[in-house]
Amino acid sequence: MERALAAFMQKRRPPAHIRSELDLGYRIARQSVEVFEIRPQWNDSSQKLERSVAKATYVRSRSIWKVYWLRADLI
Repeated sequence: MERALAAFMQKRRPPAHIRSELDLGYRIARQSVEVFEIRPQWNDSSQKLERSVAKATYVRSRSIWKVYWLRADLI
């Protein structure tokens, strides 16, 4: 799964020349995969902020993936 996820994310990351201003990352925790954006903090560019974009969790009992994402209106 790790290799497939890395390939998926590599295709969707921004071009290398802007990754210091905006990038995408992911983390795997147990049965979940979280995708997040990485940006410098607006008032201190030495600090990086991570904002969750989506999360997928595998539900073993039902053999399905549940996908969650942040709506445009932040609700």
